[in-house]
Amino acid sequence: MSPTGMLRNMRNPRKETLTFIAVSLAVSWTMAVLFITGGEKSVWLMRWMMCVPGIVGLACSWFFRREPPSAVGFSFPGWKWWFLGLALPLAYGAVIAPLAYAIRFATGDASFITYQPELLKGPFGVTGVATVPVMILLFWALTVTWWLAAASVRWRWVEKLGAKLPERWRWLRYGLAALVWGPVVGFGVPSELGEEVGWRGTLVRWWMHRPALAAAITMPVWAAFHLPLIFSSTQRGHVGQNVTFLVSIAVAAVVFAQLYMASRSIWPPALFHISWNIINPLLFGSVYNGRPGLFGGQVWVFNGEGVFGLVLHGLVAVWLFRHWKRSARSTESAVLPESSATPA
Repeated sequence: MSPTGMLRNMRNPRKETLTFIAVSLAVSWTMAVLFITGGEKSVWLMRWMMCVPGIVGLACSWFFRREPPSAVGFSFPGWKWWFLGLALPLAYGAVIAPLAYAIRFATGDASFITYQPELLKGPFGVTGVATVPVMILLFWALTVTWWLAAASVRWRWVEKLGAKLPERWRWLRYGLAALVWGPVVGFGVPSELGEEVGWRGTLVRWWMHRPALAAAITMPVWAAFHLPLIFSSTQRGHVGQNVTFLVSIAVAAVVFAQLYMASRSIWPPALFHISWNIINPLLFGSVYNGRPGLFGGQVWVFNGEGVFGLVLHGLVAVWLFRHWKRSARSTESAVLPESSATPA
C-alpha cells in the first residue's frame, strides 16, 4: 500500500462511519419490520437483511475512499485462523454444557437443563443425538466452497490463468472466477459473510489502527442491528431476556473484531458467525425462532446468546481490552524515548 493510501486509511473516518451506520440500520430495520409484520414467514427477507451491512459497507468504501472490495480481506488467512473460526462455537459449547449441569447439581433444580435428543431432526432422515455430528460435518463440508474462494485470492488463480492464456482467450479467467465464487452464493444467500463484510470488513477495518476503539464502536452498533428481533414472536414481552440478548450480542462483537484484526481476513469472523448460528441453536436451542436444541430448560440462561454467552464473551472482551491497553502503553513507551532524544 502506498504512503498516501496508508494515511487515508488511518485518518479519522467519522463521516463515512456515521453514514455507513445510519444507512445500514435504516435499511435493515425496515426489512426487519416487514419480516415481523408479515408474520415472520419470509425467511429470505431476513437472510437479505443480514447482507445489508456488507452491501452498504462496500458502497461506502468505494464512495468515500475509492477502495475496491478486495480491501475487506478475502485472502485465505492460513489454517490456524480457518479452523479457529470453525471450532470456537464448539469450545463455547464445551464450557456452557458442563457449567449448566454444575448449576443444576448445585441448586438441585432438575429443570434448569435437560437432555432432549428426541426433539432433534436433521437431514437425510437423521434424528436424535446423531443430528449434531451430521449437521456439523455437513456444514464443514460446505465450507469448502468458501475455502476455494479464499484460496483463489491468496494464490491469485484468476490472475495467473489470465497471464498464461493468449490475449483472445483471456476472457476465460472470468469463467474461473465465476466457478470459484459462484458456490459461495449458490447454496443460499451468504448472510453471515455479508454481515461480516459490513461490521468487521468495513467498520472495524476503518478504525483498526485503534483496536480498542474499533471494537468499542461495533458493540452498540451490532446490538442495534439486532434490536428489531426483540419484537419477534419468540422474544416479544420478555424484557429481561431482551436486555440479556442485546448485551450478549454487544460483547460478542469484541471477539469478532479481534478475529478480524488479528487475521487480517474476513473469513475467520465469517466462519465463526455461520458456525455459531448452526452449532449454538443445535446444542442449546434457538433464541430467534424457539426451535429446540439438544439441551432444553432455562434456555435464556445457558444459551450462547443468553446469560452464559454474555458472561463468556464478556470475560474474553475484558481480557482483550486489557491487552489492547497494555499494547498501547508499550508502544508509547517505545516511541517516547526516541522522540525525546536530542543530538549530543
